[in-house]
Amino acid sequence: MKIQESRETGSTLLVVMMITGIIMLALGSYLTLASQEHQTVRRSLCWNAALPMAEAGIEEALSQLKQNTTNFALDGWTTNHIKQRPLGTDGYYAVNFSGRPGSVVTIISTGSVHLVDNIYISRTVRVLALTSKDFKFPGLMASTILLSGNLAADSYDSTDPLGSTGGFYDPLKAGDQALIATPWLGFSMGGNSHIKGYVATGPGGSVNVTGSASVGAKNYNGKGIQAGHFTNDFNLAMPSVEVPYDSGDAPGTNMVNGTGYDYVLEGGEYMAADLNSSVYGGTMIVTESSTLYVTGPINLSRIVFAPGVRLDLYVGGPTISFAPVVVGATAPQFTVFALPSCSSFSLNNSTVFTGLIYAPDTALAANGTAAISGAIVGKAFSCNGTFTFHYDLAFSKPRNLPPVKVLSWAEL
Repeated sequence: MKIQESRETGSTLLVVMMITGIIMLALGSYLTLASQEHQTVRRSLCWNAALPMAEAGIEEALSQLKQNTTNFALDGWTTNHIKQRPLGTDGYYAVNFSGRPGSVVTIISTGSVHLVDNIYISRTVRVLALTSKDFKFPGLMASTILLSGNLAADSYDSTDPLGSTGGFYDPLKAGDQALIATPWLGFSMGGNSHIKGYVATGPGGSVNVTGSASVGAKNYNGKGIQAGHFTNDFNLAMPSVEVPYDSGDAPGTNMVNGTGYDYVLEGGEYMAADLNSSVYGGTMIVTESSTLYVTGPINLSRIVFAPGVRLDLYVGGPTISFAPVVVGATAPQFTVFALPSCSSFSLNNSTVFTGLIYAPDTALAANGTAAISGAIVGKAFSCNGTFTFHYDLAFSKPRNLPPVKVLSWAEL
């Protein structure tokens, strides 16, 4: 009987141990699942919280661009434009931006939230923003001016429907506010040159007008300079163009609305060694406001602008021959910046350019029957043949521009 009772007791103990093991296994599995669920929930909360962290950095950078429109290094941002700021005890953001005042700026912000130990969950956002540019130039200005051919100059206003049609020059609405000026001692003009507006030189200078050339109001039919249309106290600071950046995406070839283009600019900063592609005839389209830096030669036949977008084109090649047809852009939408490395820049025969050419260290030349609608700044300017200059008054008056315009938002 004792042997049988011992066997029964052993069997009971074995059953209890098996049941206890099953319970412990189930409990362990439950605790593991609960822990994993907690980690998943915690990771999800950190993931969701990291994005507002990153956006907080974007907001601070945008605020900096808005408040300090001409010097981005103020208020502790330094020249590298980097800031890191904690938010609470469990997270922080690190934000930086690159770009110059008056151009497209790239903002990158990373928000990080503490998960466990030294592990953080991070999300990164990139924003492209267009900062305001407000060039005020009163006409065609150069240190040296050589007018060898016939010059015809007048004015229009791309911001006023009474002074333009759709923002473009209209001869029926042309005005007489053009200015040809040099801060030096003067220049000469002759032949059949006519300036509907004014001429100016630096202190003690003069403008020599010969032949049937004239300077004056629209209704002035005489020769020479009409009284009140010449001054000799002109001065203008023309700082050199600086390299905008040292790296950028190369513009690619693509189809836009069924049309092929050699170069497509979709917003942001681009950089290229040259623009010599001719797969689609040397064409470019700007679909979003962009900055393009070209270090070498340019051979474009056509630049197409989407409505309202802007292109800042920096050219660094030693000799640039520029002859594209500009489609869809009013003068304030297109600016060509010539770096000091660009010693000469010429507009080819029959070129019709719309925009601002800012080239304070470059000799500019207009050949044949070239025409410009906009404004010009150069170290030297010369024209051969017949040159037409339509000065856009938009470059002479203040413009109410938004300090910052966000072009795109993307999570990286």
